[in-house]
Amino acid sequence: MNDEAAQRKLSAIIDTARGSGRIVNPVEIASHAREAGLDITESLTVVRKYAGQNFGSADSALEAALAFFVCSLASGEKASRVLEYTADDRLRVAGLTATEGSEISVFSRDAQFADVLNVLLADTSASVSVGIPVPAANAQFDTMICAPPIGLRSNGGDGFGSEIVSALAPNLSDDGLLCWITARGVLANRRARSTFPALAKNGLHLAAVIDLAPGALAGTNIEATLIVFRRHEQEQKLVGALRGQEDVAPIVAALKTGPVRKPGAVWAWLSADDQRSFMDLEHERLIRKLTPRGRHELRTIRSMLADERVERADRPLPDDFHATALLFVPEYAGSRVTADLEEQTVKPRSVYRLIINAKEANPRFLAQLLNSPYGRHLRSGIASGATIQRVSIDALLSLELAVPDLATQERIARVDSDIGLLQASFRDMQATLEQDWTGLTEVAERVDALKAVLDIERRIADWWRELPYPLATIYRRYQVSTVSKERLETLLHFFEMFAVYLAAVGASHVKALRQDWPDVLAKWLHPAGSAGIERADFGFWIGLAGASLKDTARITSDKELRAIAIETGGPELVQVASTLGGLGKATEPLDVARRFRNSWKGHGGHLKASDAERLDRELQQQVRDLYEATASLLRAVQLVRPGMAEVTDTGLRYKVDLLAGSDPTFEARQVEVDRQVKTGALAFWGQNSRTMCRALPFFRLGAPQQPQETSFYVFNRVENGGFRWICYQEAREQEFVAQDEELSGIISLGKGTV
Repeated sequence: MNDEAAQRKLSAIIDTARGSGRIVNPVEIASHAREAGLDITESLTVVRKYAGQNFGSADSALEAALAFFVCSLASGEKASRVLEYTADDRLRVAGLTATEGSEISVFSRDAQFADVLNVLLADTSASVSVGIPVPAANAQFDTMICAPPIGLRSNGGDGFGSEIVSALAPNLSDDGLLCWITARGVLANRRARSTFPALAKNGLHLAAVIDLAPGALAGTNIEATLIVFRRHEQEQKLVGALRGQEDVAPIVAALKTGPVRKPGAVWAWLSADDQRSFMDLEHERLIRKLTPRGRHELRTIRSMLADERVERADRPLPDDFHATALLFVPEYAGSRVTADLEEQTVKPRSVYRLIINAKEANPRFLAQLLNSPYGRHLRSGIASGATIQRVSIDALLSLELAVPDLATQERIARVDSDIGLLQASFRDMQATLEQDWTGLTEVAERVDALKAVLDIERRIADWWRELPYPLATIYRRYQVSTVSKERLETLLHFFEMFAVYLAAVGASHVKALRQDWPDVLAKWLHPAGSAGIERADFGFWIGLAGASLKDTARITSDKELRAIAIETGGPELVQVASTLGGLGKATEPLDVARRFRNSWKGHGGHLKASDAERLDRELQQQVRDLYEATASLLRAVQLVRPGMAEVTDTGLRYKVDLLAGSDPTFEARQVEVDRQVKTGALAFWGQNSRTMCRALPFFRLGAPQQPQETSFYVFNRVENGGFRWICYQEAREQEFVAQDEELSGIISLGKGTV
């Protein structure tokens, strides 16, 4: 029975039971799920769905990634004896229960959940017990997973469950791993300062600290961490960030390989006594990127004060106050800093009033700096609070800022003020047009005079006019959207589609220029330890784009590879390919967008409109970076659809559709080429060249009644009935499942058949 049929059968069973007026308890649901033929993971999902509030929710994608990570660690260590203690309704080792030869012992804090597991694991060798783990004294386990309750203190514990972890230490084998899943606060909490030295004395030495995105723990949205211990002491530890399944393989591989100097995208090795996490490293890296360029020195805010008396803005000024340099900083990390109390939107009693030394700093410059992405990120880094992020006065005064000399500060403040005047001027012109049409001529002349100043912003805003059609339609929809959540979602779709497009550009040219392309593509499409193209996600497309575009640069610069490429694809195609390497720069802003999508606290559909607006603003730099890296190259190498051809004295003349801009009425053009191309198949054409490169079938134009011939679909994943294709052009995602022989052949490279 397939999954869909099993789900239908289960729904029918539960509906029948409910129809008779009975309350269906979790154990009964588990029995029905087992009867319907669902596997353990699917059965637990169904139990949580129908059991109600007693079974807490979590981000399903993060939950799956965490379980995959734990199972991958155990499999990598060839663990045959596994113990898991769970205080919630999750079984992270579910994927190991079917592994032949594995001995799995599960301890559940919740008796009802233990009953559920006894039903679901009845046909396995796993044992299930209730309560805190108390294994036999001589029992040894290769892998132990401990997810104790958070906030409960017993036997001198720290509130994170360290006492339970410590009690398990004697039962960990010499080469074993113990994984502790808990709140990230354990790394900085004052009560937990003695936790890790105490565990080390008990023979548990830190091997890895993996940050988990909010939503990984059931029933809460707090940030979590997975801490890995080994028996032997290490000079270095691995730090990483697990935000999706694509992060599992590289982190597990790094832990298995051991310390190296060069960090990966989601992991790094640090000295064992280094207290930083991977999140801290990302924060430092982002601060370096956000720090304004130019000569500056690091100054604490305290060093720029004329008076260290810091009070709330609703308090009267000191009697001896004669200066005018004031700075108003709200205690809320996300609120706006001003140099004038009248400009504040936060109540004065929640605003710190700082008296600035006018000979050291310009308060308007400081306000502009603290409101910039750089300043906001600094403030968020020193904020605390689970619900409302607040900055204490001590933390604020100790904050170090990159500050230029006073003359530069004052000049920046003047320019910032001028920009404000320009914005006010635009608002006035808008108001004039709304109220008095006779002023149209004057307004038009003023706007024309300002256009040159705003030219780059206009070009970015109008990028949809020249982008490849699949990108232009999404970007256009983003530009005209007025609903904040929809606007943000469309922008993220644009970034993901951009990654797919660049991957197609790079991989298609590699296929056309390499004789060994099947082996090369197989390695990229099916990376070791990862689902690869069969479950293509944002990270996969970014990785494929980066690898393939880098390879095009290598092909065209390496003497031997270039000679083979000229023989295989022709000199003009090699020349076109030599310009593509620069597109690889686009993977960095795309990866930033991916991390934004995977790590925001509202991820999973709980995003507030204000947060969506903020994220949209913060992603504008990635839009600019993407424009800078790709705009000129995408104009030079265009997506086309060849039509009918006629033979000429000098080659083949094709009528082609140029797939550029958001208008589906494509521009037609006559193009002469030296080599035959397939009519109707999408291809990449270098402007004024006599060659085309057929595009790999990662996307398709049009599908009967889906919903129209100009809809653009991108491959999403492998399904039982074929391949799932998704369209991001419409207000709602459109999708369908269909076979594609060419794509099937590509995906099967190195794997036999799909």
